[in-house]
Amino acid sequence: MAELMGANEKNFFAGLVDFAFAQSLTRRIVKVLYVIAVLGGFVAVVACVVLQFQQSPAQGLTALVTGIAAFFVWVLLMRLLLELALVLVRIAEGIERATRTAN
Repeated sequence: MAELMGANEKNFFAGLVDFAFAQSLTRRIVKVLYVIAVLGGFVAVVACVVLQFQQSPAQGLTALVTGIAAFFVWVLLMRLLLELALVLVRIAEGIERATRTAN
């Protein structure tokens, strides 16, 4: 099992420096991007709420409510965009396979 993970890591890093774009990293990197987006959104909401609570409790509560709603919208939007990217990659791969076998 560890041997397989080591091979995947080598392929991932080899794909990062693949300037010919022969490998597609979208499927591998989408998980990392999603985690970064969720954590970034969470940090932004917490920072905004803390700053607003320093101004006044009313502004803090307002920021808390709107921040939670905005966070869920952010997560939904990021999920949709990343899934759209995956669908586009799958479509491109399907078209490539279809045109390659037709020749």
